Amino acid sequence: MKSEPSLINALQMTPTAREQLLVPVFFIGLLVVFFGLFYETTWIMVSTWYQAETYTHGFLILPIVAWLIWRRRNFLQNLRPTPQFLALIPLAAAGFLWMLGNLVDVQVVQQFALITMVVAAFLTVMGTEISKALIFPLAFLFFAVPMGEELVPPLMEYTATVTVALVKLSGIPVYREGMFIALPSGNWSVVEACSGIRYLIASVTLGCLFAYINYSSMKKRLAFILVASIVPIIANGLRAYMIVMIGHLSGMELAVGVDHLIYGWVFFGLVMLILFVIGAKWSDPDQLPAHSGSTSETKSSERSCLPGSAVILAVFATLAIAAIWPAWVFALNQGGETRPTAVEFVPERLGEFTLSTDVFWDWYPQHRGNDSHIKQFYVYQNQNDAEGQPAVMLDISQYLRQERGAELISGQNRLFNRDVRDWRVFPMGGESVDLNGETTWVLSAVVKGPGQNLLVWRWYRIGDQYTANDYVAKFYELSARLLENRRDGAIITLAVPIDFPGESEQMAVAEEKLQRFIHTMLPELENSLDQEFSGAKQP
Repeated sequence: MKSEPSLINALQMTPTAREQLLVPVFFIGLLVVFFGLFYETTWIMVSTWYQAETYTHGFLILPIVAWLIWRRRNFLQNLRPTPQFLALIPLAAAGFLWMLGNLVDVQVVQQFALITMVVAAFLTVMGTEISKALIFPLAFLFFAVPMGEELVPPLMEYTATVTVALVKLSGIPVYREGMFIALPSGNWSVVEACSGIRYLIASVTLGCLFAYINYSSMKKRLAFILVASIVPIIANGLRAYMIVMIGHLSGMELAVGVDHLIYGWVFFGLVMLILFVIGAKWSDPDQLPAHSGSTSETKSSERSCLPGSAVILAVFATLAIAAIWPAWVFALNQGGETRPTAVEFVPERLGEFTLSTDVFWDWYPQHRGNDSHIKQFYVYQNQNDAEGQPAVMLDISQYLRQERGAELISGQNRLFNRDVRDWRVFPMGGESVDLNGETTWVLSAVVKGPGQNLLVWRWYRIGDQYTANDYVAKFYELSARLLENRRDGAIITLAVPIDFPGESEQMAVAEEKLQRFIHTMLPELENSLDQEFSGAKQP
C-alpha cells in the first residue's frame, strides 16, 4: 500500500528551488522594507497612480518587474550574492536627496530618490554580477515614479500648432489665439488632457518593455524606444485634428463629450497595435541564458543556502544608512517655532494711488492652500491721469509655513483660474523689474476677458528674497529649512488694464504704471510682512 506524502515533505524544497527563489524573494522583501520605511512617500506615489489617469500604469510596474526577475530565475541560481559596499555611497546620496525633497515637499524628487535607494540597496547586498543581470528590471522600476508634467506645455503648443495647420490644409477657415481655436462651426480649447502626455508615457513604458523582451541587440532596442517616443507625439497631433474635424463635420454633435475621449483612446490603441506588429517582425530569438542542470547541482551541493556574513553585514549597513534620513527629517520637524499670523495689508493710500471699494473685473489668479488672500483695486489720484479710473489690481496670497497642502510653489498656483470663466491667459515670458533697487525677473502675461485685457506681473517673496523662478524659490525654501530661518512666503500679482496688448507703445505705458505702483507699494508691504513675522517669533 502506497503511503500518502506528508505535509512536511510537500513543503520541502530542493537546494535548486531555494536558489531560484533567493533573488525574487529578496527583491520583494527589499520593496516591503523600503516602502514601509518611507511609507509617506510610497503612499503619495500610490495615490497619484490612483487619482491621475496619466500615471495609472504605475500599478503594473512592480508586478512586471517581479515577473522579469522571475523570468531569469534559472540563470540567477548560478550566481552567488557578493555584496558591493561601494554602492552604499549612491544609497546615502539618494537618501540625502530624498531628505532635501521632503523638506521642500517636492514629491517627484522624493519618489525618484526612493526608487534609487531601492536599486542601490539591491546592488549593495546582491552585488555587481546579479545586478548586471537584472539591469533592465531595476531600471524599469523608475517608470513607477509619476513624472513628466513639465512636458505638458510644449506638447500642448505642438498639438495646437499641428491641429491648426492641418485644419487650414483641409480648406477650413480657422483662427487661433494661444490654446484657443475657433472654427465656423464652433470653438475648441487645447487643455492639459489634450497634450498627449498620457499617450507618450504609456507608449515609452510599453516600448521599453517590448524592446527588452523581443530584441537582443542594443541598437534595435534603442531604435524601437526612439520610435515609440516619437510616434505618440505625431499621433496625438493627428488625433486632435481628427477630433476637431469630426466635431466640425457633424455640426458639433460628435466628439464633443465622452466620445471625445473614446475616439482618442481607440485611435491610440490602433497606433500602438500597428507599432508592435511591425516591431515584432524584427524580433530576435529568446536570448535567456541556458540553465545547466549538472553545473547547478554541483554548485548547490558545494555551497550553503544560508547567507554569508558579508551579506548579513551588507543588509544591516543598508538598513542603517536608509533609516538615517527619515530620522533626520523627524528631528528637523520637531522645532517649536510659533506660527505667525496673516498680514492685513489694506493701506488706503499708496502715493498717487487710492484704495477703491469697486471691483473693476472678476479675474484673479488661482491659489490653493494659502493662509490669507488679499485682492484690492487702486485708482489714480493724480492730475496727469483720469481721476478714479482703474489703475492696478493688487493680489497677495500669503503662505505662513511651507507644509503639504499649503505650498507656495505648486502646480495648483497659477494665473489661469478654473473658478473664473471666460478669462484666458497668454504667457509672455518674463520682464526685468526694479524691486526696491534690485533688478528681478518677474512672470509676465496678458489675460483676456469679456471686453477687457490685462497686463499681469507675478513673482514670489520667500522670507525677504524675491524671485519668479520655481526652482530658485524651492532653493530659498530649502535654505530656510536647513538654516532654521523664516519660512513664510507670498505670491504677489499685479494687473493693469491695457486696450491693445499687441502695440508696443501701450505695453510700455502699462509697464510704466506697474513699475510706479511697485515703487510705492513694495516698501510698505515689506514692512508689514517683516514686522508681522518678527513679532510672531517673540516669546
